[in-house]
Amino acid sequence: MISQATRRITGFLAYQLDPPLVVLLLFSLTMFSAVLVVPLMVLLLRPAMSISLDVVRGLLSYPYVAWPPLGEWIIFVDRGDHTLIIVRFKDMGIILNTIMIAFSVTVIATIVGVLVALVTARYEFPGRSLLRIMALVPLLYTPFVNAFVAYKIFGDNGLLYHALLKLGMGYTIEVTYIAGVIVAQAMMFWPIVYLNTLAALLQIDPSLEEQAENMGARGFRLFRTVTLPLSLPGIAAGSGLVFIFSMEDLAAPIAFKVDRVVSREIVKAIVGSRDVAFLSIEVIVLAGLLLITALLWLTVVKQYVSLRQYAMVVRGGRWKPRVAKPGPLMYAIIYLVVFPIVIFSMLPQLGVIVYAFSESWVHVLPSGFTLDHFRELVRDPSVVNGLRNSLVYSTTATILIIIISTTIAYVASRVRFAGVGALDLLATSPLAIPGLSIALGLVILYSLGPFKDSLVDPFRNPAVLITLAYAIRKGPFTTRAVYAGLQQVHQALEEAGMNLGASRSRVLFTIVLPLIGLNVMAGAIVSFVYCMTEVSTSIVLGALNPEQAPVTYVIYEYVTAGYGGGAFIHLAAAIVTMTMALQILAITISNYILRFRYAFLGV
Repeated sequence: MISQATRRITGFLAYQLDPPLVVLLLFSLTMFSAVLVVPLMVLLLRPAMSISLDVVRGLLSYPYVAWPPLGEWIIFVDRGDHTLIIVRFKDMGIILNTIMIAFSVTVIATIVGVLVALVTARYEFPGRSLLRIMALVPLLYTPFVNAFVAYKIFGDNGLLYHALLKLGMGYTIEVTYIAGVIVAQAMMFWPIVYLNTLAALLQIDPSLEEQAENMGARGFRLFRTVTLPLSLPGIAAGSGLVFIFSMEDLAAPIAFKVDRVVSREIVKAIVGSRDVAFLSIEVIVLAGLLLITALLWLTVVKQYVSLRQYAMVVRGGRWKPRVAKPGPLMYAIIYLVVFPIVIFSMLPQLGVIVYAFSESWVHVLPSGFTLDHFRELVRDPSVVNGLRNSLVYSTTATILIIIISTTIAYVASRVRFAGVGALDLLATSPLAIPGLSIALGLVILYSLGPFKDSLVDPFRNPAVLITLAYAIRKGPFTTRAVYAGLQQVHQALEEAGMNLGASRSRVLFTIVLPLIGLNVMAGAIVSFVYCMTEVSTSIVLGALNPEQAPVTYVIYEYVTAGYGGGAFIHLAAAIVTMTMALQILAITISNYILRFRYAFLGV
């Protein structure tokens, strides 16, 4: 029996929308429930029902928690003519390592991201446009291989070691183990803070800073008391995403041979598993802790931001952001600090291309040029199968994304009812939820009870869940694009159509969609590209049946074969180079041809 409350809600929606749109909305909510809400609830409830005191004691002891920490923070080695400084950091166990790495990466990424955003938003200098473009290069998604390039730079016998040796400074440095993971992730993730901070800075009414200057605020005091507080929501959003991405990252821990982090522990437990019963309760608890930590971090950031006042009483029309000529000190910071940081952060992505086209990279520098790695991919049946699977999954997911994202964005922007804010939050939340937690929740839910041995049993047929996971996880890119388009379409056009007798769904399909078609297309292109390069759910679900695994699982198999040794890493780099080209094409179309400005946000 349908409850009275459900009847009222359904009737209200039918009155506000019409039956076809209500059906599409209910379909979208069902998808979110089946792929996101229910699996995450199962992930949290399952350990709560079976956890014991022994499990808790186990999670508080090694290898999950090591206190006091094991090993050394820094090791000094006398090499006769020079001193080798090995920065590695101590092992604090799986749980504490993960939290420490995520926190450290977030702090570093926030400092660098805010600095670069402030420079590009507030100062006019030669090379400013180039700097903005260069700052986006680290966001080109290159699964796993960029982390191995970072290891080539910082790790054992790396480029940094030999550069300092050549300079004859009397000491050399290697950054390895946990310290290497922190550096590699910071290089990958700081542009996320940069983009969100830049967007916030460009939205600040310049008259507020002008008024502060008239009252005597200058330089750092102006930044600390006016600019920074007004841009804090953007900074908080970026830092929250960095914290989550760091916790579930697999690439840097694999490259720097760090096994004791939550992401590695979860994937190692699932890869090769043939039944959910073989998954230990500790692994499920770790996935739950990953989810809870991410949600707590977001809650703390959101609560801190909401406790402060950021509202601006703005003047009418659009304003031109304040831009000043830098002084001598700022010129020095721009060219001696900011540019070197950005250029250095680009090296992993550039190194991916070097790996793909070099014959070998065993020593400090690569040797030879070849196209054999690309030819080998064509002959490798696992790569061909993985690419075919990824294309099928991503295309199907993109179709679902267009339906779901358009429906939710339209309802959220056009219909006023209690809960519309929650609907908008639900549509964008997958960006901030660890993919490993979603993947493990799907495995647990759909491999037991009535779903066991069915079409959606991930141990028999992971293809369905991979496709649905793509549709939910990468849908927010299209949702943002559609919502932005709807903000530019005046509701009077829709009201005119409805006054002439057209239903709301007919208005949507005959008036609204033609007007926002470019937005839908741009969002769909970006969603498709990031479906093709999705890692977390691809590896967890693909490992259950390698025949149905997408290409990112093939990359994972390559780089974990002897930790990326030999020709495997070159083959992986060749695949990643092709995906980079696909990303660049998609971003070019979205950002320049279609004037779409959301391609990178929330990557």
